[in-house]
Amino acid sequence: MSDEMHEARAAPPSKNPSLFARLKTYVVATPANAERLEQAPFGVPIDVQIDPLRVASEAFLDRLQRLDVVTFGPEGLPMDKWVAFDCAQLPGFTYGFCLPVEQLEERERAAFELPDDAEGWVPVSTYIAIPMFEDGCWFGHNLASLNRAFPWRGLHHLASVTKAMALRAFGCQRFIGATQWTSMALHIHTRFGPLTLDTAYTPAHSKPETLTYSFTVTEESLRAALGDPAVELARPSADFELSAEDVEGMQRLQRRIEEGERYVLVNRPRVVEGHIVHPIARVG
Repeated sequence: MSDEMHEARAAPPSKNPSLFARLKTYVVATPANAERLEQAPFGVPIDVQIDPLRVASEAFLDRLQRLDVVTFGPEGLPMDKWVAFDCAQLPGFTYGFCLPVEQLEERERAAFELPDDAEGWVPVSTYIAIPMFEDGCWFGHNLASLNRAFPWRGLHHLASVTKAMALRAFGCQRFIGATQWTSMALHIHTRFGPLTLDTAYTPAHSKPETLTYSFTVTEESLRAALGDPAVELARPSADFELSAEDVEGMQRLQRRIEEGERYVLVNRPRVVEGHIVHPIARVG
């Protein structure tokens, strides 16, 4: 499919419409699961389908693993291939944007450690979600994009666009996620609207300073994350702020949640004198 055809096809309003013109979309899914996908989320067809059950998919799946290293560095979120296969590619889907190898610059090929004879597709973003037992409910596992790693590409807002497109393609009705209070990804996740706090301190996680959050997936929440200027989500006023370094504050908030009080993370974090703080509202 040519770039001209990409430009002509429908694409949702977003903060970076060039993404849909310059990049292809892909999904990693088994044939049986692929039948459940929305094949053109927001009118954008899925260009590349990767079957994890086929040997021919090996090169692309290796590049997906390399994407994590290029995005986060060796200390980032390393994931053994068996984890991706068992927890994501078999039960659910992986959605993202990609480029053909021949369009990569030499420095980009080097980052992916591609041999001279490499062919096929290279992922520039990825979103992994896992279906839960509750109908229509998905758990977010991993989000990555090359926006920061390849700033010369003009991939701004790629991460939030990827997640929004993925949730539409997966048919997600309710979303659950878990991340650390210090994570910059909360700038992305809060674009979907206020996030219900299911935990504020989570000893079950290897990093107890983890919040578990959820939200109902709506047309408005997805379009807001895409960057549609016509959508403005309602957000309550914050009652207090929680520092990403305040472990005792996280524990106090967790006790209140367990006692039945309800709280939401209102909006993206802000930095105050070098410290990350989060706006919190009590809603019940």
